[in-house]
Amino acid sequence: MHGYTCAVRTLLLILALVLAGCSARAEKSSRAEKSATPAPASTGEYTVADSQAFYASQPSFLRPVQASPVPAGLANVRSETCGACHTAIYEEWQASTHAHAWTDDAQFMAELHKSKKQGVDWMCINCHTPVTTQLEQLVVALEDGAKERPVRIPNPDFDPEMQDDAIGCATCHVRDGVILGPFGDTNAPHPTRKAPELLTPEVCTQCHQASAYFPEIELMCAFDTGKEYEEGPYDDEGMVCQSCHMPSVERPLMAGMPPRPTRRHYFGGSLIPKAPQFADQVAAMSEHYPHGLTVQWDGLPSTLAPGRHTLSATYTNAEAGHRLPSGDPERWVLVRATVENADGVVLATAEERLGSVHQWWPTVKKLSDNRLAPRESRQLRLDVEVEDAGALTLRLYAEKGRLSPEVMEFHQLDGKAVPKIVFVDEAITLPVR
Repeated sequence: MHGYTCAVRTLLLILALVLAGCSARAEKSSRAEKSATPAPASTGEYTVADSQAFYASQPSFLRPVQASPVPAGLANVRSETCGACHTAIYEEWQASTHAHAWTDDAQFMAELHKSKKQGVDWMCINCHTPVTTQLEQLVVALEDGAKERPVRIPNPDFDPEMQDDAIGCATCHVRDGVILGPFGDTNAPHPTRKAPELLTPEVCTQCHQASAYFPEIELMCAFDTGKEYEEGPYDDEGMVCQSCHMPSVERPLMAGMPPRPTRRHYFGGSLIPKAPQFADQVAAMSEHYPHGLTVQWDGLPSTLAPGRHTLSATYTNAEAGHRLPSGDPERWVLVRATVENADGVVLATAEERLGSVHQWWPTVKKLSDNRLAPRESRQLRLDVEVEDAGALTLRLYAEKGRLSPEVMEFHQLDGKAVPKIVFVDEAITLPVR
C-alpha cells in the first residue's frame, strides 16, 4: 500500500506540474494577445441608452445616426428594399463611392485593421457605416476618458446586411419611422415628411467636415471640405453641395409615375474608382460630373519663328466649390505642360503638384498646403529655345490621386485599389517657320 500511495502521490504531483505549466502558457499567451490588441474595458451594466448619451456628447463626425423604427409598410430600410421602387436612384447609388465605402474600400479596411489594434477604430467607422444598426458594437463610455480605451457593448440591433450598405438610403432619408424627402408631396405606401434640410450643406458636412486634432493619441482628422466651401464664393451665391454632387434631373420617382424634379444619386466627386472592378461604373457617371480642374494654353500664336520663346498654360479650379483636391489629406493633383521638337526631344517642361503634405509621426502636423481655392488660377511657364523650322508638339497632362506609392506598398493594395487616374492628356502641333 505504501508503494501504491507513493505512486499516486507522484502521479498527482506530475499532473499538478503539467496543469501549472499549461496555466502558465495560457497566461503568457493571454498577455501576448492583450499586448497586441487592446482589450475592451469591462462593460458592467451599460445599456443602449448609455451609448446614445455617449454619442450625443461627441463631435458630429463621431456621432452615428440613431436608427429609426422601420416605417409602416416597409419590411426594413436596407437600400435594396428602397430600390425595389426607386430603381433609377438605387442603380445610381450602387455605382457611388457611398455604396463602396465599407468592405469595397481596400485602403479603408487596411486602415481600420490598424486602428483596431490601437483601440480607436470606433472613431473611424461612423462616416463609413453611419447608422447605429450598422455597428456591431456600441461605445458607451471611455475608460478614464481615453479615446483609445472605449467601453463597448454588443449592439442588440446590429444588422450585417445594413452594414454592407455602407452609406445607404437610411443614412439621409429615414428618421423617426418616416421617410424624408425634399418635396414631401409623394403619395407613397409608407409615411413621408417634407425635409428641406436635405437640400442644405449640413447633410454632407456631418462627415465631410471632420477636422480635429487629438494630441493625446496623435490622431488628426483632416477633412475640411465644409469649411472650404463656406470660405469660397459658392456659399454666398446660393450654391450648396447638392447643386454639383447631386445634379437635378426630371424623371419618374418610381415606375409608372410621371416625370418630376429629383436628383442624381451618384454623389460624384474625384471620379477615382475605389477598386479596379468599379471603373466602368465611374465611367458611366462621369458624363454628369466634371473633373474640377481645367488647363489650357494661353494665347498661342498660329506659328513660331526660330528663337527663344516663353509659353504658358493656365490651370484653374473652375468647377469645385471647395479646394482642389479636397477630403483625404493624401489626395493630390499633378498638372504638367511640355514642349517637344519633331524628334520627340523634350525642350521644356513645367509642372506642379497640388495637395497638402502632413507629417504623421512622431507628431502630427501639416507641413504645407498649395491646393487651389475655388476659381483660383495659376500658370505654368516654359522657356523654349526653338532652333529649326518644322513643328513643336505641345502637351498638357493632369492626373489626380488618392493613394501614394508608399501607401499602396505598405498596405499591399496592388490590384485592390486604384491609386490615381489621368484626366487630361492632350497634344497639339505648333508650326515653326
